[in-house]
Amino acid sequence: MEVTMLQSQRTLRLAVATLALSFVAGCAQQATAPAPPPTHDAATGGPELAGAWYQIYFDTGSAAINARGQMIVKNVAYVIANGGPARVTVIGRTDRVGSAPDNVALSARRANAVRDALVAAGVPAASIDTSWIGEGVQTAAAADDAVNPRNRAVDVTVVKQPR
Repeated sequence: MEVTMLQSQRTLRLAVATLALSFVAGCAQQATAPAPPPTHDAATGGPELAGAWYQIYFDTGSAAINARGQMIVKNVAYVIANGGPARVTVIGRTDRVGSAPDNVALSARRANAVRDALVAAGVPAASIDTSWIGEGVQTAAAADDAVNPRNRAVDVTVVKQPR
């Protein structure tokens, strides 16, 4: 359990660092020049993907992907199918409602549900890294420090890989 939490925290730190670097690089580029028009992959005609971050939210105590979450899964699968090889990181999280062990198990069910949905939508299973952190990292503050719906989520990070 301890090893899984450490691996999950390392994976989350890597995903956050990747997003932060992408954001900073994008800000620096915008400060010096106007944004370039959207590009397309010449080989496929699809969108060129550098990186993207998505969140799929869940109801309290549930690992069922709602309609909006299903749309996000389909969007991720489309972008990967049309944008070339990519690495996908899926990290399950919970709010602080319930016990810590129950929340770790729930975050695992959420992460696995999203992974399974991505695979069913055509994303290669070998390109998906899946982990979970329970209530370990609260990304949104709540008045009672427990019940912010934005903490009941799975973070999906997609980073384009070289061909």
